[in-house]
Amino acid sequence: MIESVTVYVDEAAVVHNTKLLRKTLNPNTKIISVIKANGYGLGMVQLALLSEKMNIDILAVLDVAQAIELREGGVTAPILLMGATLVSNFELLIKYDLIQVLIDYDYAQKLSDFALKHDEVVKTHLKVNTGLNRLGMRDYQEIEATYNLPGIEVQGIYSHFAEAQAYEVDAVEFSKAQIREFKSVLHRLEEQGINPGLTHMQNSPSVLHFGDLGFDAVRCGMVMFGLFHPSQKAYADQEGYKDVVRLESRIAMIRNIRKGEFVGYGRTFYADRDIRLATISAGYCDGVMKQLSLNGGGVYINGTWCPILGDIAMSQFMVDVTHVTCEPEDVVMIFGGPQQTIYDYIAITGQSINELVSHLRYNIPRVYENKIFE
Repeated sequence: MIESVTVYVDEAAVVHNTKLLRKTLNPNTKIISVIKANGYGLGMVQLALLSEKMNIDILAVLDVAQAIELREGGVTAPILLMGATLVSNFELLIKYDLIQVLIDYDYAQKLSDFALKHDEVVKTHLKVNTGLNRLGMRDYQEIEATYNLPGIEVQGIYSHFAEAQAYEVDAVEFSKAQIREFKSVLHRLEEQGINPGLTHMQNSPSVLHFGDLGFDAVRCGMVMFGLFHPSQKAYADQEGYKDVVRLESRIAMIRNIRKGEFVGYGRTFYADRDIRLATISAGYCDGVMKQLSLNGGGVYINGTWCPILGDIAMSQFMVDVTHVTCEPEDVVMIFGGPQQTIYDYIAITGQSINELVSHLRYNIPRVYENKIFE
């Protein structure tokens, strides 16, 4: 079946980017593939299975629901949950063999109590808050005490950068202070004879910025999937990383409107001339956000730029095709082609790259092209 909206993923480019990433890392550094937010919009289960084929060491998602979807999709790799699991769902950590992040000491105690009550041992990683102030422990005494809690096995410890993609002096100094604080925690644990487990702090931006800092693993999603902060795109291109994703739709119908007519909700476009108008089968429910029309954006049809007319609706929008030869069901390239990259697109909408891909509708078909693994 031909779909009205499709996300295309270049599997060969994902494999290429992952090989490049490995070359930048120390030989023994493990990769934790972060595939939250439906695999950064690329399809979580498909990316997980691809990651397994690339011998990725651990997969990281946000919550139990995402992990269950992976397990039910045939994924067998270790799965780290980077968000809190509700106490009422603790039993699922055992059932699906998951690794739970410890977000604070009180949470760790609750998990310990659960494990003891059910005669289980729960796999965990401890998160250290070094300045992002989202999740994690900062008090060293609590961190040390967590390693001694019964019923939980602390297999790893990690932290998270606040702005590793930023190159301003104060931002770099903040990142360096985070590194020092995390290393200090590791040093104190080792002085107490405590094996901290697998250590990891680096995300994709920090790998591009600082190289391999020498921890046991890196947590990378964006760099593998061809998604970069604009501040790092030129460097990523220079290093040979490839774009991976594109979004396409189809023309639903074409009609002529006369000078003096309006287009779209709120009559936001007034025709000052006769126009040939195409209705496109995509909208903000698919991730094509209103900012694209508000900021003068458009799409490409048969290689030609077609400006958006009027407001983008939930599932449809209109473009001017007066100047292009086209017909219903022709492909509409929204982003990801050479004429309009995903970075050109976010420059118009004002979104971050992560915001854009996480808004791609969950059940849009993801089609993997240039397949390496069958």
